[in-house]
Amino acid sequence: MTPLVLRPRRALLTASVLSGVLLALSVAGWVAMPTQTRDLFTPPQLLTLAFFVLVMIGFMLSVGLSVVRADDTGLTFRNGLRTHHLDWPEVAGFRFTENDPWAYVLTDGDPDQRPLLGLQRTDHDRADAAFAALNAAWRQAGS
Repeated sequence: MTPLVLRPRRALLTASVLSGVLLALSVAGWVAMPTQTRDLFTPPQLLTLAFFVLVMIGFMLSVGLSVVRADDTGLTFRNGLRTHHLDWPEVAGFRFTENDPWAYVLTDGDPDQRPLLGLQRTDHDRADAAFAALNAAWRQAGS
């Protein structure tokens, strides 16, 4: 089986733009602040501010960089910072209704479904085609 790799385009674009805006506004706010006020900040306070900006950027990008990979070994997916792997016999199916923000992999275990953030409804027709390809890969692996 040729590996199938699915990534959310619009989520990554949104995360990238918002991260850039957050960083630009943080720098602009710092530069626009009067010098007397900037001088009141201690190095630990500056590091704390920078840390929180980087954490927010990291969270946004972690969702945008989510991925779903289907290959001969099974289904591997990264949701945010965590990567999961399911062998094909563990996969009971997939769900991706019009009201779902992202696809779900259905399993017989606990939990009985897990989100696939790499396949998001915001990608519209591209997401539907990717979902069809994922189902086809699962059926092919089961035969």
